[in-house]
Amino acid sequence: MFAGTARHRPAVLPPSIGFRDGTAELALQRIALELKQPDPISATMVECQATQLLGQMLRLNGVHQEPAKGGLSSFDLKRAVDMIETLSDGRPTLADLAKEIGVSRFHFWRAFKQSTGMTPHAFIAQRRLEQSADMLRSTNLSATEIAMECGFGSSSHFATAFKRAFGAGPTEFRRKWRI
Repeated sequence: MFAGTARHRPAVLPPSIGFRDGTAELALQRIALELKQPDPISATMVECQATQLLGQMLRLNGVHQEPAKGGLSSFDLKRAVDMIETLSDGRPTLADLAKEIGVSRFHFWRAFKQSTGMTPHAFIAQRRLEQSADMLRSTNLSATEIAMECGFGSSSHFATAFKRAFGAGPTEFRRKWRI
């Protein structure tokens, strides 16, 4: 597919660290989603996303990009993520997270978004949905019990958020997973 491009540019892409590209990030997110929720066409979907990612990397090759600045250090990001994952109710406040890192709430929010590509709230919501999907696969708890365990205010809010994230409601997701 990229044979014509290889004649005009070196075949090896140089390493590039610390840049942000929405197209590349979206392709990686879609690959991760396919790998988390495999189905019969997941391999084809992953291959297509990998091809898009390679195309974007070729497109960006030679285009100088400033490294992303202003995010959290890897140490601070790991501390924040660990705090999000270890709290029993799964809902640390922005103030709690900022205090853990030793910065203002505004600075933490901005730096966290710069580091992860999503706000702390969106990150926590995604983690809660991932936890609920794992529980649907591995337990016999009802969807309502899982919703409460993962910190959702109601089973209807959980069902709506779950369907938006995974393309199927919790019951349908469990049924497909166990077949």
